[in-house]
Amino acid sequence: MQSSNLPTELNRLMETAKKFKKTHKKVFDIVLYGSSVKGKGEPNDYDFMLILRKAREDDRFDLAFEFKQRLLDLGFPHDKLDVKALNLEDLFDPNYLASPGIIIEGFSLTKGKPIHELLNGESYALFVLDVSRLEGNEKTKFQFALKGRDGKGGIIKELSGRYLGPWVVLVPIEEAYRFKEFLDFWGVKFESYLMFGVKGL
Repeated sequence: MQSSNLPTELNRLMETAKKFKKTHKKVFDIVLYGSSVKGKGEPNDYDFMLILRKAREDDRFDLAFEFKQRLLDLGFPHDKLDVKALNLEDLFDPNYLASPGIIIEGFSLTKGKPIHELLNGESYALFVLDVSRLEGNEKTKFQFALKGRDGKGGIIKELSGRYLGPWVVLVPIEEAYRFKEFLDFWGVKFESYLMFGVKGL
């Protein structure tokens, strides 16, 4: 995970999370997710989720508030800090809209690994590009920048992505914002989807 966009060192943040878990038995894990783990240089906010074991509503509120205080002590800006808590069993509730983001983007601060790795999977962002606004020479230049003159380079290679078909690109979740910035630079519209997968046979 890239840590240059955090107000503190990742190791220090992980150490704080591990200590918090050790002193609070209801804490199962603490997850960092959102724009800060998708490669955004200056995140709009920092999203944390405390995953708890059968905690009552007041416990969830108190634990989230207490951990937020620890983050403020580490230098996180108050106005950009979003700390929530949910019970483990609610993580897989289809009505809980944050669940896909936590599983696909999330980084476990107590285990030091992305959630998708802990689930033996991979997380990606799928981009479907609309190049209709690019004309002739501009479209050719964009294509070279996208995948190189030989079709095996460009930004796709730089970000360890894959060109799946005509104007469909898959990039690792941690490179999603860098690829978005590339598309914005070229003025290319797109639709994006977060994906989780397990490598098949």
